[in-house]
Amino acid sequence: MDQLHLRMDSLSPPQHFYAGEFRHSIDEKNRITVPSRWRRNEAEEFILLPEANHLFLLVMSPEEFAGMSGAVESNQAVSAHDRRIFLRHLHSRAQHGAADRQGRLVLPEELCKKIGLKEEVALVGGRGRFEIWNLQRWKRAHEEETPTYQHVANVIGL
Repeated sequence: MDQLHLRMDSLSPPQHFYAGEFRHSIDEKNRITVPSRWRRNEAEEFILLPEANHLFLLVMSPEEFAGMSGAVESNQAVSAHDRRIFLRHLHSRAQHGAADRQGRLVLPEELCKKIGLKEEVALVGGRGRFEIWNLQRWKRAHEEETPTYQHVANVIGL
C-alpha cells in the first residue's frame, strides 16, 4: 500500500511548476532574480538544498521539501537506520530562503562558495523545483547529458 501511495504522490502535479532555462546574474548581495514566469505575485519562501556532490543548488517550496522528506520516511526499501542518517543530513543541509515581491532570492554566501555560484548562473526548471547552476558547469553537464535525453526521447516516442 505504501509503494502505491508513494507512486500516486509522485504522479500528482506539484503546487508550482518550473519549466525552462534562464540565465541571470547574482548581484553583490548574493541575490538572484527568480524568472517572472516562475513567480507568484507575493513574497515566497523556499528551501535551498545543495545537491549531494555540490554541482548545483536545488530550490523548492517548503511543501515540496516536506513531500520529499515524507517519501523517504515511508520508503521501506531503505533501512530505518539509513533513513534516519539520510534525513538528518537532508535537514541539516537544507536552508530557508525567501524571495521578496520583486522575486529576488538571497542565496547564502557559504552555499554560493561551495557550488561556485557567482556572476551569471543558469536557472533550470525541474517540475516542482528548480536548480541554480554555475554557468560553465551547467554548459558541461548539459552537453554530457544530451545523448541520454535524446535516447530517452526516442524510447518514449518524443
